[in-house]
Amino acid sequence: MKILITGATGFVGINTTKALSEKNDIRILVRNADKAKKLFYDSVEIFEGDILHYESAANAVRGVDAVIHIAGLIKSFDKNNLYAVNRIGSRNVASAMKNEGVNNVVYLSSLAARGPDESDIPVSHYGYSKLHGEYEFFRYLYDADLKILRPPIIYGPYEKEFYRLFKMAKIGILPVLDNKLFSFVYVEDLVCAIEKLVFFKAKKPKRYYIADGGRYSWSEVADYMFETVGKRGMKFKLSESFANVIAYATYFMKDNAPFSLDKIHEIKASGWTCGYGELKKDVGFEPKYTMKEGFEKTLKWYVENGKL
Repeated sequence: MKILITGATGFVGINTTKALSEKNDIRILVRNADKAKKLFYDSVEIFEGDILHYESAANAVRGVDAVIHIAGLIKSFDKNNLYAVNRIGSRNVASAMKNEGVNNVVYLSSLAARGPDESDIPVSHYGYSKLHGEYEFFRYLYDADLKILRPPIIYGPYEKEFYRLFKMAKIGILPVLDNKLFSFVYVEDLVCAIEKLVFFKAKKPKRYYIADGGRYSWSEVADYMFETVGKRGMKFKLSESFANVIAYATYFMKDNAPFSLDKIHEIKASGWTCGYGELKKDVGFEPKYTMKEGFEKTLKWYVENGKL
């Protein structure tokens, strides 16, 4: 199968492209071709362009059998950027697929598009921007083979935020939130689900959730992380007010900041959990990695690549 992957030089995109290029004919649409060549060498076909430009999307989509749309912003200090990339970028890809007659797509959305456990609506601009991205695919490809995947917190090789936490764990201190529960998924399990979905023929557009099966407090996450790095560390409570202070204090760091002001709305929610029942029913998905196993593999990658 000839598959187009957008966002191939990001965290999930790198892992997805490397895994699927072993058995498939992969084309990627990226903004930086040189970066892509360093990552993938000659294992993929590289199209340089931007999903914010319709012609870029159309050129990349033309002639493929399926699209895995991963490209998007997770955070931004300008909400207009979130809506531009996550909504308009999705519109361009969906519209190009419609016009080029490509009907098979997996769109990587987010649990934030559903909203927290006590709600059924997003609580952040990021969540709304991802939900609007979903709507663009429904708008153009409602009668196509459309599969939307809403993962919770993702971690693994090439990810940057958990890398910061692992570095803090090595020092011996980690922040924790109140006793709110969260779902997580190791990136290899996510890639497995993406691959299963792209080869699955959906009878109608469908949304799926994915997780490793556990529901964790941040205190438990911290314990697993200390255990993984071999430290007996200290946990400190990250209150909502303190999170606000950090967000404002690091505003000028932009994308290097721990989190944006928009993320504060998500921190205030009571919890973010989900399961994987529909994935199991439709494509036989079962998570391979527990959090402990996923953390061990992540740490090994950081060490082997000179990060820790």
